[in-house]
Amino acid sequence: MEYASHRQPSQEWVKWLDQWVMELRVHGDTGNTIEHWWYIISQFARETNLPPAGVSSEAVLTWVGKGVGDSALRSRVNALRSFFRWAVVHGRIDSNPMDIIPAIKRRKKKQLPAPAEAVVKGLYHSDGRVRLLVRLFSDAGLRRNEAAIVRTDDLVGDLTGKSLVVHGKGDKDRVVPLTDRLVRDLECRPEGWVFPGGHGGHICNDTAYRLVKDATGWPPHAFRRRFATDVWRATGDVVKVQSLLGHESLATTQSYIYDTADDLRQAVKSMQTYRHQDGVRIVNPERILSAYGVPRALACQILDAVEQSPEDEYTQNSLF
Repeated sequence: MEYASHRQPSQEWVKWLDQWVMELRVHGDTGNTIEHWWYIISQFARETNLPPAGVSSEAVLTWVGKGVGDSALRSRVNALRSFFRWAVVHGRIDSNPMDIIPAIKRRKKKQLPAPAEAVVKGLYHSDGRVRLLVRLFSDAGLRRNEAAIVRTDDLVGDLTGKSLVVHGKGDKDRVVPLTDRLVRDLECRPEGWVFPGGHGGHICNDTAYRLVKDATGWPPHAFRRRFATDVWRATGDVVKVQSLLGHESLATTQSYIYDTADDLRQAVKSMQTYRHQDGVRIVNPERILSAYGVPRALACQILDAVEQSPEDEYTQNSLF
């Protein structure tokens, strides 16, 4: 039986799930993806109370979008699509209930980072697991599946401090420098899993999600977005943010960074300072004005006015 420490569906589902998981492993899917998809299918089986061969498209449509956000909805559809594709290929069912389920588009709207009040609420919670999870999300930018599998021996040191080896998506590890407080919190944990679960294992991703969401009102990813936004505001370096988050795509990282009106206003002020101090030089202003059809006499008046306005943001040096 796969994932015996997790809540299991009926025996009929267990047999199908075990064989499906074996095939996913042969295909080279990562352990995190397989476990997450297994959890989704087992949850579907328990909540719909249908036999695996009796699932209809209507049942899938009713269940997939129930009380979840866009990201969870995509995960549910992907897991169900994989499972029932396997069932059709191996002759377990004749028709695929996922055939009429539309693809879930990614929305480009940026999600909000967790507010400071939510961070404080999590850091002062009575449950020590909540406190440490919130700190891992907001101070180190971990995903919930990454936080769930942290071990004490993932903490490593170098000449400048201590870092955490984070086991990320696609079996790709990254090293994230830690704050002093986070180092102390991790060093105080008993050896082994930082968040132990049943049967000698670790807590599952959804347990980490529920602990933080119930305690703060915000999902773990909102704290990860706060980490990304704060690092970007502190450094102005989106590439460093990308490395810390473990993103393949810079565009993905940019979607995590939340720009406020103050951020944009500061950008404009920085532009003004740059123009005053360093200058943005353009040669041959007469030719530029001529290209736009400005008569020569008027062009001379414009250039004379610029020369006589040294206090203006656009001085002769800064424009021309």
